[in-house]
Amino acid sequence: MNCKTVQSRLSAYLDRELGGDELLQMRAHMSVCSDCRSEAEGLRALKALIGGMQCPEPPEDLAERLTANMLRQRYEEPRKTVRFSALMFAGVSACSMAVTLLVLTYSQGHHQDQPTARNNSAAITQDGAFGGDGFGSGPMLSAANFGPR
Repeated sequence: MNCKTVQSRLSAYLDRELGGDELLQMRAHMSVCSDCRSEAEGLRALKALIGGMQCPEPPEDLAERLTANMLRQRYEEPRKTVRFSALMFAGVSACSMAVTLLVLTYSQGHHQDQPTARNNSAAITQDGAFGGDGFGSGPMLSAANFGPR
């Protein structure tokens, strides 16, 4: 058994959690290795020190204070979340509009510099399919001029 293995199993050794063979190997190694023996003594002293400490008693009103704090947070927290969500939405909307405007401005300036091969304007025609009775009889975009020429 080497020092690394012994030191990783020291806590189990001191708590008497090891089986027979492993226990004998640990004892044999520590009988010849002063570093591991010193580490075991230090850990034994630390466990004794911690084991002798008294656990402090909580205040009597701790349960009431915790309950009051949890209830207060429960009713105050959603308001903060809603405000944060509204601000986040407004910020994202403003950023997306700014990016859209930049892209449109750049693309219009970029397309004006290039000669166009064809005219892609849409024709506005009067829709007479319903006999001009007022229902659906307004200007309508026609795809007649969108095809290749």
